[in-house]
Amino acid sequence: MQKNIEVKEHELLNELCRAISALPGSSVRQRNCEARISSRYVPDGLLDVSLNNHNFELVVEAKRELFPRDVRQQIWQLREYLDGMNGSVEKVAMLIAGAISKGAREVLQQESIGYFDPGGSLFIPSARAYVLIDRPPPKKANRAFGSIFQGQRARVVQAVVEAAPNWVSVKELAEDTGVSPATASETLTEMERRDWLEVEGAGPAKLRRLRERGLVLDEWSRLIVNQKPLRIERYYVPGSDAAQIARRLDDACRDAHARYAVTAEAAAQVYAPYLSSISQLKCRIQGGSARNEALSRLEARPVSEGWNLGVIEEAGRQHIVIGERIDGIAYAPPVQVYLDLLQGSGRAKEMADHLRSERLAG
Repeated sequence: MQKNIEVKEHELLNELCRAISALPGSSVRQRNCEARISSRYVPDGLLDVSLNNHNFELVVEAKRELFPRDVRQQIWQLREYLDGMNGSVEKVAMLIAGAISKGAREVLQQESIGYFDPGGSLFIPSARAYVLIDRPPPKKANRAFGSIFQGQRARVVQAVVEAAPNWVSVKELAEDTGVSPATASETLTEMERRDWLEVEGAGPAKLRRLRERGLVLDEWSRLIVNQKPLRIERYYVPGSDAAQIARRLDDACRDAHARYAVTAEAAAQVYAPYLSSISQLKCRIQGGSARNEALSRLEARPVSEGWNLGVIEEAGRQHIVIGERIDGIAYAPPVQVYLDLLQGSGRAKEMADHLRSERLAG
């Protein structure tokens, strides 16, 4: 395992050298680092750089991924190492990684610590050879950034966002979301790495709360828009508008013992009214025979055009999260509604912005 890590560090260093060499009037040479002995810190790379006739040394630490908390923990080690180096040539600390979050980049720029990722972003805060190239993260980075927004972890993140500005505990989140305490704890730790949470206490009594909803929603929405559109089964059911269809849906699902939640435009219109009327309704219904029975009770007829009921594909009952029941109708939580709207068409994105400003600000 250690050998594989070293290979990746070597590849990142080579990519960094190529990126610096591509700059006008530049040259770079790798030096051998001293061997790591016991717990004494040694960086992953030392580079002699000449840029526009200015010579300096880059002291480089390589990581698989970087989030704000990782960066803050690493900065003091790099600075301590720089303080112990000899010579009069300028020395610049740098962190490189396969994925560097937006928040981590901001911290590094504020602290004048360089960074580089395989997407081509490069920051060299030398006193006489300042370089800042800002490019989108590499596609592979989306796996590191997006893993927290998938599966059961997504349910925990959603619950924390919905709870803001209240404090939450691992036990409460596990009970509210139905995930294991281990999953809740791991997800909260990942949110801390991204600097999204305030923390109080320690151990079993440890509490967290969201610093700002926008930090999470911005990152989640950035990833959502690059995903494939939602898979929706389209039906026509007797009914004049979304409100009437919702009442019939509730009756049918209750009789069929099928868990459901209305989302997207119809839910947004209830949470934060925006349009004069909604003619189509999108929802999630648990899969299997219960859904088939509910659709049968609705007299739902599959169609390609002229649909007024869209059923978003979901695997099972545990994936149907209900935020509120309003006038007897089960609606998805506002965060889920917001994310579903971002993947919609027409005026869905306008409704998403309105819902966010009305129900998810702060």
